[in-house]
Amino acid sequence: MRVLFFLTVIFFSATSFAQSDSSKWLRAFPITDYMVKLNDSTNLVQIQMPDAYSLKEKQLGLIRGVYDKSKEEAVEKGYGRCQLIKGDYYYFAIGHNTSGKELKKGDLLYTLMDKTNIYFGQIPQLASHFIRLQNVYEEPLFDRYSVFSYWTEADEKKVVDSMAADVGFTGKYFIENDPSVDKPINSGDYKGKKTLHVMAECKSADVIKFLDYVIARPRLYAGRDWKISEVFATWLSEGAPTVIKEQGLTYPPIKPPVK
Repeated sequence: MRVLFFLTVIFFSATSFAQSDSSKWLRAFPITDYMVKLNDSTNLVQIQMPDAYSLKEKQLGLIRGVYDKSKEEAVEKGYGRCQLIKGDYYYFAIGHNTSGKELKKGDLLYTLMDKTNIYFGQIPQLASHFIRLQNVYEEPLFDRYSVFSYWTEADEKKVVDSMAADVGFTGKYFIENDPSVDKPINSGDYKGKKTLHVMAECKSADVIKFLDYVIARPRLYAGRDWKISEVFATWLSEGAPTVIKEQGLTYPPIKPPVK
């Protein structure tokens, strides 16, 4: 029970824990399709890590499902320790799954990793949940592994500016080619404006506000690839909920993103 309590605490306070602890970050890695049933309640799962990364035997890990059409999929699916290391493959014996959901490829294993000397801005925080944002051409805007090796404040600004430009390009395209999809925003900071017009005028500050929301509510986005323009548009249409940073809250609530 003490192990479960520890993992639950660090998971649900991932951002604050990462910022306050002097040596560790909580990070997520997807499990592969390799799974072996050890007994009625325990499964051996596998993650593959790049050469620059390493875990230790007996290291703790907690599994969470990934949002897929239903937020009920993004639930805790058990926890356990690393029992075997073979090259760049790490094997965890995962038990205590009381969710009623089976483990599956792409579920995220959360574990503590040593901090690196990078700028821990919004992008590394997204990557901590294995979130990757793409431009309208489905090209990744950052790498979920390498940001922990070199990321700087200049890198952060460049990517955020690129996101704003991509959202703006998408908004202008649909205004010119399919204006019928432009819908009014009925609540929040952009109330009274139309979705595509806000997108067309998107600034980096708008993207930062959106990313604050994603970081505060990562369960809707963790472990997936998302086009920034699509999830930004969904956020706007639902009232652009914003984070009250002192309390880690958002208002108003938002529906899961469209995928």
